Amino acid sequence: MALIPKDDIVFKKIFGSKGSEEILKDLLEALLETEIKTVKLDLGTELLADFSEGKNSRIDVRAELGDGTQINVEMQSDVRGYSEKRCLQYWSRLYTNSIERGKKYNELMKTICIWIVDGEIYQEFQEFESTWKIKEDKLGIIGHFQDFEIHIIELKKFRETDIIKPKKKDFWLWFIDYTNKEMVKMACLDNKRIEEAKKQLEEITSDRALMYEIISRQMHEMDEAVAMDRVKEEGRAEGLTEGEKNKQLEIAKKMKEMQMDVDTIAKATGLAKEEIEKL
Repeated sequence: MALIPKDDIVFKKIFGSKGSEEILKDLLEALLETEIKTVKLDLGTELLADFSEGKNSRIDVRAELGDGTQINVEMQSDVRGYSEKRCLQYWSRLYTNSIERGKKYNELMKTICIWIVDGEIYQEFQEFESTWKIKEDKLGIIGHFQDFEIHIIELKKFRETDIIKPKKKDFWLWFIDYTNKEMVKMACLDNKRIEEAKKQLEEITSDRALMYEIISRQMHEMDEAVAMDRVKEEGRAEGLTEGEKNKQLEIAKKMKEMQMDVDTIAKATGLAKEEIEKL
């Protein structure tokens, strides 16, 4: 089974694990188009309880720059995981968490959220990246409320963009997207930090426990997707059951590629052992 950087678990391992500070720093410099002196990774990625679901949210990558700026990078391999309200919620929690209780408001730090989404969100414009800040509505004045900043990167648009002179940002996005292997090779040759990130990816691929975790996550997401479809279109129940079966078969194939035993695969997928042995 081939793992790719835009799987959120893999993304966290490459960019959000202890020891990945220089890789993350290089990525942030590319995406924000600015020089960064230092990056401190915050491994405490759990935020306050989600009001809509009554549970804590766990963000992908959280870091602090040398000037105190708070950074959150989210990788959404399923476009359904993105919403503007969710972006705002993450930003607001990080912003309020940037100072300890009892401190003064002027100690709140600038907070930047970066969302990389494997899909297309905004049909109003063709650019694959949009930066959202605040300006005064009538006069168009900018330069106030500067603590607010959100970047959205749409990988589907990026893949469809003709890039003549690649920038550092383009090389990183080719690596994260990982659909054009020639561009990934070029990115590794151009940037030693990307080459380091690729080596980390290869190490992750050899980690069977992590691969099993990813497959389990995929199964959970598939179950949720099927449940949502059932609610929306009850009349297609029979077809959905067949579709769900096909998904489980695909998962079983991947698990067999990992040389997992038939009993484990049967327990994880709910498929009969005879079906698994025929794959």
